[in-house]
This record gives sequence, C-alpha cells and structure tokens, in this order.
Amino acid sequence: MKQIVLSALVICLGILFKSCNTTEPPPNGEKPTLELTLEDVSCIEAWIQLKTTNLQLPAEITLKKNNVAQSTILCNGDTLLYIDSLLPNKTYNFIAVVESSEQLDTSNQLQVTTLDTTSHIFSYQTFELGEPLTGNSSILYDVAIVGEEIWAVGEIYMLDSLGQTDPEPYAIAHWDGTDWTLMKVFYRDYGTTQKFAGKLKTIYAFGPDSIYVCSSANLLKWENGDWIEKAFFMISVPFNGQVNKMWGTSGNNLYFAGNSGAVYHFTGQTWQQNSSVTEMPLTDVFGTEQGDVYVTGANISEVKGVLLKGNANQFSVMINAEVIDESQLFQKLYGILGTVWLDEHNTIYTGGSLLFRYKNSEWNYETSLPENFIGGNPGASYRGVISSIRGNASNDYIIAGGRNTLKHFNGVSWEQIGLPYDPQSPIVWRNVKTKNNIVVAVGLKNNSAYIILLNR
Repeated sequence: MKQIVLSALVICLGILFKSCNTTEPPPNGEKPTLELTLEDVSCIEAWIQLKTTNLQLPAEITLKKNNVAQSTILCNGDTLLYIDSLLPNKTYNFIAVVESSEQLDTSNQLQVTTLDTTSHIFSYQTFELGEPLTGNSSILYDVAIVGEEIWAVGEIYMLDSLGQTDPEPYAIAHWDGTDWTLMKVFYRDYGTTQKFAGKLKTIYAFGPDSIYVCSSANLLKWENGDWIEKAFFMISVPFNGQVNKMWGTSGNNLYFAGNSGAVYHFTGQTWQQNSSVTEMPLTDVFGTEQGDVYVTGANISEVKGVLLKGNANQFSVMINAEVIDESQLFQKLYGILGTVWLDEHNTIYTGGSLLFRYKNSEWNYETSLPENFIGGNPGASYRGVISSIRGNASNDYIIAGGRNTLKHFNGVSWEQIGLPYDPQSPIVWRNVKTKNNIVVAVGLKNNSAYIILLNR
C-alpha cells in the first residue's frame, strides 16, 4: 500500500504512518530492496518516495540525511516522506536503511538540491487614473502583461472636452512602456445590436495577437485595431451569471467564473454553461495544461467560500470553507476564498480570509504568512482579504488584497513590496499578475483607479 508521511510541528522530519496487514516474509532467496526517488522539492522542503520490494512488513527503516540519522519509521509499504527545515540552494544526500534485517539493507543514495530563494527587491511606479470631479468611482479589476505592454481593464470615468462628466467609462488602460492610453470598448446589450461603451471585468492574453476581454457577458477579441465579439453569455433577462474572471490555455479553451455559480467554457467557436453546483458568486479561475480547472467562490456577508474542480464537461465542489474555530485551521479551509493559483508542480494555493496550500491530498494553512491582512470588515470591497494570487513559481509568487496588501514570497519568507503596508490604507488591490521580473497590481485608491508597476 502507499502511505504519506508528513512533518509534525517544526522538527526536521516528523512522521505519521498508517498500519497495514502486509506481514508476509519475502520469497526465499530474493533480497529486499529499497529505492528512493525525488517527488518534489522547494526551498526548504522535499518530498521523497520510498519504495520497498521483497521486504517483510512492517519494518523499521531509518532515513539518513548526509549520513546522519533523521528518524526511524515503521514502514508498512510504499511511503511518501516529507522533509522540512532544509536550507535553500543546498544539496543533501539521503539514504534509507533497514534496521531490523539480519544483513544491512540500504537504498540508493538520493541527491536532492533545494531551490534558491528569489529577490524581494523591486523598484516601482504608481499611477492614478480617473477624474474625481465626475462624481463616479473608477476602478480596475484585472490586468495582463503582453510582452513589454500592459493592458488593464475596468471602468475609468473622465471629463469630456467641454469639462462635463462623460457618462461612458473608459474600459482599458494600455501601457506601451512609456505612457498610459485610455480606450473605450463598445459592445451590445441583450436584445439589441446597438453598441455602447461599457466597463470590462477581466482580460486574458496569449500574445499580442491573442488578447481577450470580457464584460459581464460579452467576450471580445482584439483584431485589427478593434474589439470583435466572440461570444455573448446572456441568453435571457434577468441575468444573474455576470462574468468576473477568465483563464485558459488558448483562445480555443477559455473558462469564465461568474455570479450565482456560473462557469462558462468557450471552445473558440461555441460556448456552454456548466451546471451550477453552488449559488455563490465565483471570484477566480485557474487551471492546468492537462485539463484540470479550479474555481473559487465567496459569500462575503456570511464569510464563506467554495473551491470547485472540474473540466469542460462538469464541475464539483472540492471543498467548502466557512467560519470555524481557530483550532481547526490546520484541518479545514476558513472563510472567504477570493482567488486560486497553481505553481509549477500544480500545487494549489487558494486564499481570501487566509492563505492555504493543497499538496499531497492535504490542506495546510500557510503559517509563515504575516497575519496583518486578515480580518477587517469583510463587506468593505475586499478590504482585509486576499483577492489575487499569481506568480512565476513556488519560490516567487505574490498575494494582493485590501489594506495595500502586496506581499512577495521568495521560497522562505514574505515581504511587502512597493508601497509600505498600512492597515488604514485606502488602496485595495483587485488583481496582480507577474511575468519574470515584472509585477503589476491594479485596483482602486479612494475613488480613483490605481496601478503599481514593479520591476526587479
């Protein structure tokens, strides 16, 4: 049987095991063998697979790190060993030894090199967009990095040429590397072909010739200097499945997370809505090249969340999050789930009220994360919660949210980047994106759309 061995507290190697009934001796004349293979590694952790053959079980096995015994376990079969408290960018040699055998049986020597940390040091610029004199609040909901260009979407209100309030918002702020240019985007409403300039909720780009944006219902693609409609998700009124976020692997495979549990899938030619398994507003979507798609949802007023898992055919509830006693934080997800992201090993990160990581079929609360973004008024436009997680790798990712929460994880530690953290800050980041050494976060500051552009 296969079992998972996990660390306990902050010791170097803590082990839990499950019993099995495999006690038969090995066939006569066949020598027991042990094999170690590396499953995964981070800056401070390693996951090592121990495989046994022809070994009478249960058996006591000692894992040695650099020839020093770390722990002895009662092995009942193939086992996944979890080793923590390692150092970044360091090479370790591991070997497993059977303690109870008449002759010394050892595994192969496995060499493991941990990942190095990434730099917390970023330079930054901030930009404030929108005209407060209009009396309307400007905000940016999403952003994409396309080469050296940045495309941010939302609703930005300005004065017209006569100094009067322009009732139609600019939906895009485009950065060409030097300046920001505002752009109106025109699309139709239900039951009419007449177009109007409206806001945009989300953007996703695969390259300069494959940029997609979406309003609450209109999927548009940038073609020959214009936005061309590719899909329209509103099939009747009233409509309560407004789109909030978009993700995909190509223009022929796009997913959309919407209100009232709505999940849409676009194939490049046609689209369909998956059967709803929740009524919560869905807040984010992310997936893998292999076809697994994850969607988060949040009921802010009741401090509840949901994580869905599915594919082009159907979705199901992976886990519900709710208000629980603090003693259960290590066993269950807690509260609002505003965002989801997967790293290079397809480890799942989701957060809202707190940040959680899902690896080897286990949810773990990220205890290394500073707690100063937690709490606050959950109904105050995402203040006090994580609204976005994105990154380059497990040792280089960002969380963004209320109170100007913009924190970088380098594989070992967290650090606020850009503007200093302030629990009274009016800045609310709604989305963050990274590409190599570029980070862009967008949201609002008071009644203006707000952008921070960081370079490392």
